[in-house]
Amino acid sequence: MTQRTENLLGVLAVLVTDEMYGLDTVPALAGPTARAMLNAIGQYPDASIELLRDAVDLSHPAAVRAVAGLVDAGLAEKRSGVDKRSVALALTGAGRREVKRLQDARENMLSRIVGHLDNDERVVLEDLLIKMLWHETRDPAHAMQLCRFCDDKPCLKAGCPVECSEEGLPMPPRSVS
Repeated sequence: MTQRTENLLGVLAVLVTDEMYGLDTVPALAGPTARAMLNAIGQYPDASIELLRDAVDLSHPAAVRAVAGLVDAGLAEKRSGVDKRSVALALTGAGRREVKRLQDARENMLSRIVGHLDNDERVVLEDLLIKMLWHETRDPAHAMQLCRFCDDKPCLKAGCPVECSEEGLPMPPRSVS
């Protein structure tokens, strides 16, 4: 039988997911796949479709379709890759602006939710999130998938639990608030 804690965590996950996918955006980004791919291109500029498909957990054909939609919408562009058979992907100016807009909306939503906590509660929540994420990260591809929407600067500075787990490092301490 599901416990109350698990139910509450599930409800919070649904709230965050629904708000993320409910953000008003350009038609080419109507679904979670295209948004994840756009963000991945921004996180890994000049990466190949192979790397990006791992980051968003897509089959090669699905990744090719997602990229084609982003290119058609003027949000991403294809460049020459490391060899004649590969393609490197990059955001266009419009793509960078859209990523920034979606990241700002994500940050505002998460700040609103966490803003209901006082400083002591934030410390406890952060400790618990670090522990859960460190234990649940399975491998490098899974790490990229988990962090595909992250603003990685604050986590990397303090020690990202997902990256530490993926690299076989000890669980990082929480950051000082």
